Amino acid sequence: MGNNDKTPDEGVFGSALANQKLVDETFFLDFSSDQTIAQNLHQSDEVVQGKIRQLMRNAKTETQFLFDFKTYGSELDSEVAQDLIEGEIAAIDSSDMLPITDLMNTSFYAVGVGCITSQNRSTPEIVLTSTNTRYATPEEIVVTNDNSDLFQLCDELDRTRQTKGSWATTFREYQEREVAIACQQNTVLLDGPIFTQNLITQRQGQELYSRMMQTEKRFIGVIKDLGSSWAICKWTAMSLEREEGFVLCPIQQQYQIRFGEIRSINDWLQQLPGKYVRVVYRPAEKAFAFECALHDLPYAVSLLRQDASPTVNHEIPLLLETVDSHLRGSNNSQAIKQSFITEIQRNNYRMGVDITNERDYR
Repeated sequence: MGNNDKTPDEGVFGSALANQKLVDETFFLDFSSDQTIAQNLHQSDEVVQGKIRQLMRNAKTETQFLFDFKTYGSELDSEVAQDLIEGEIAAIDSSDMLPITDLMNTSFYAVGVGCITSQNRSTPEIVLTSTNTRYATPEEIVVTNDNSDLFQLCDELDRTRQTKGSWATTFREYQEREVAIACQQNTVLLDGPIFTQNLITQRQGQELYSRMMQTEKRFIGVIKDLGSSWAICKWTAMSLEREEGFVLCPIQQQYQIRFGEIRSINDWLQQLPGKYVRVVYRPAEKAFAFECALHDLPYAVSLLRQDASPTVNHEIPLLLETVDSHLRGSNNSQAIKQSFITEIQRNNYRMGVDITNERDYR
């Protein structure tokens, strides 16, 4: 097989195999004695970082430019401060109330969504859902002579299990944005990006975003951890100096590149009203990112600066930090799951025992 025929995963896996070596005698004593990591950082990363930094300095378009995080949007500081005090800005976050619990023919999941302002902390809105295969009821299960339908049922269940993390995340993101639409405030902080790959690939997600845009609210999505973000997002963030920000690109453009071959998604992205941008910023030592409409950028920067948490390397909005703490403090998802399994055991003891994590028996 030629190099051009390799999948990305195969290439990375092959590289991992080629570079393996035993370090059992040195790993726990002094891993830093292996200079491979340091050499790679200096020889490769610094070259790319230098080029990225040059790109950032030269960028001077409407949707890509470097700015001073300390002063940008300062003309709106008074307006933002007043909105914060009067509770005109809401922060929304969510947490698993009942982690995904798989039974034989269905899965249960519950999410709690919290919404707070400086004036109000609402009780989390808890939504419970379940998923079923097409054999949802006993009378729908048809057994053929060769039992092929039973094997099809099991195959379908396997596919559902393989995507359970994805559908639950998508469900949680959907519920957060439903609350964002319904809340009274015109400025809404979301934990994470406004647009997620999970939602824009679903018809219901696209319909949800269309409703969000029709509200004319100001949505600001704060990305606290860049570890799983786009590579260009991480590189530009790494290249920022302290108290700098960089408008990276229009979000629609990035997703059009990602889903260029999927016409339905690409067409929908082109029809999405307004320009939304991804922005990276480094208020102190650690870098973060956020998304907002381009015309809301000055307001968003002023808000992120004024409501920043005083916690070192965690300078996210205090409103988001508070709603996260509020949700965590009002929920013990593992205890709820155990109570749920106990109820299952009352009806079907064997199933209850089988779905209990084996670690719980240790």
